Amino acid sequence: MKKLLLAATALLMAPFAVLAQTESSSFSVVSRGGVQNTFVHDYQAIGVNPANLGRSTSFISFTIAEFGGYGSSQAFTRATLKNAIKLASDQSISMEERLQLAKAFNSDNVLNAGADINTFALSVNLPKIGGFAVSNRQRMLGHVAFNKNFSELLFLGEEAPFLKDIQPDETLYVSELFDGSQVKMSWVNEWNLAYGREIIDLPLINIYGGVGYKYLQGLGMYEFSAKAGNLKAYNALSPVLDADYDKYLDDPKFNYNSADGLLNPVGRGHGVDLGLSAEIVKIVKVSASVTDIGNIRWTKNLLEGKDNGFTMEDLGRTGAENSDFWGDAGKMAQAIVDSALVFSPVGEIKVNLPTRFRFGAGVKIGQRLEVGVDYVAPLNKAPGNITDDFVGLGIDFSPVPVFRLSSGVSTGAGDKLNVPFGFAIVSPVYEFGVGMRDVTAPFTKNNPGASFAMGFLRFKIGKPQIL
Repeated sequence: MKKLLLAATALLMAPFAVLAQTESSSFSVVSRGGVQNTFVHDYQAIGVNPANLGRSTSFISFTIAEFGGYGSSQAFTRATLKNAIKLASDQSISMEERLQLAKAFNSDNVLNAGADINTFALSVNLPKIGGFAVSNRQRMLGHVAFNKNFSELLFLGEEAPFLKDIQPDETLYVSELFDGSQVKMSWVNEWNLAYGREIIDLPLINIYGGVGYKYLQGLGMYEFSAKAGNLKAYNALSPVLDADYDKYLDDPKFNYNSADGLLNPVGRGHGVDLGLSAEIVKIVKVSASVTDIGNIRWTKNLLEGKDNGFTMEDLGRTGAENSDFWGDAGKMAQAIVDSALVFSPVGEIKVNLPTRFRFGAGVKIGQRLEVGVDYVAPLNKAPGNITDDFVGLGIDFSPVPVFRLSSGVSTGAGDKLNVPFGFAIVSPVYEFGVGMRDVTAPFTKNNPGASFAMGFLRFKIGKPQIL
């Protein structure tokens, strides 16, 4: 989608083009639409509730290269998606179709997207001592919202209504003109260590506690947020993303990280997860946790944008040098960036992790059926956090011991109502599965989305051993 991406990235992510909610690497979690708080144990409890490690069912569990991703939008219908594709491929569309796109993209949830890659994860459970887990994970999260003015500029260009009321010498500020627009993204290489164990053992209830620590290497961060006349615009990108920093290399304030390592992080931080869980008469499960308490300090390749404003005269001078300027939304957006936003090096920016509160309750009915409900709430507005509360109902059903079906229903976190589905082949030592967060996505007319997760190297060895 050339023109759309050009305009969006030019205005909100200049001067770079970069790689862009609930966890999506676990196929079993995706198969339940993100419901997981009472279901996960072993290494899957990392980042969700470390207390669940205390009730692990295997001596050793591990996985390699488990991955998943998702994307959703409240801006699209089938009709607007078709028109957007036509526009992006340089095909002409009518003014009425452009107006429909401008209206559709005026949304708090133009795009929510993410990807998780569990490069490896390992857990070991020792009765009387507890469960330990380690993992490495790549987490990429992003959120985009456009206000009315930005959406109209994107699709209507010089016909955008707000441009007609502006005087040639009037100074305009991005923070005011695009109030409510935002882009937030993050890419973090995450090293995890977690521990959970039983802390109370009574005849009818067992209570578990756990703590997780994560060391974070920041590989990419961007935030643009215009709200109530205030602008936040900063970015830091690892050399692995191939950003062009040549114009800043001679600035003594610019702390440059050259490509002399494997990932070359430009930020480092620490995080903590805290959790409690309980089993009541070995049937009912309850889980509560707070995850991602901490922050990342971005110190290298760091730029902060200031809103100096622009005038229509500035755009006019640019337009005089480009014959198709006024008909190209991307060029207009780029000109606004060049005129209004000025990026300069800064020493350090501390960004909070996307802290969340998680609660779940579930019940296991015999050996074949388990049902759980989840509630997840964002505790801050950090880059990568969900935009609103998530609720879901998840079901695991095993018609035979070696085959598991998963489904449910979920909504929130900036997404529509989803009906997930997945399956897994299960044995005492090996598990393979595929999951989709919403099986209705290919058939829905409004708010399409897509998600997929797959794992084929998930292993278990033995029952917990007493040393």
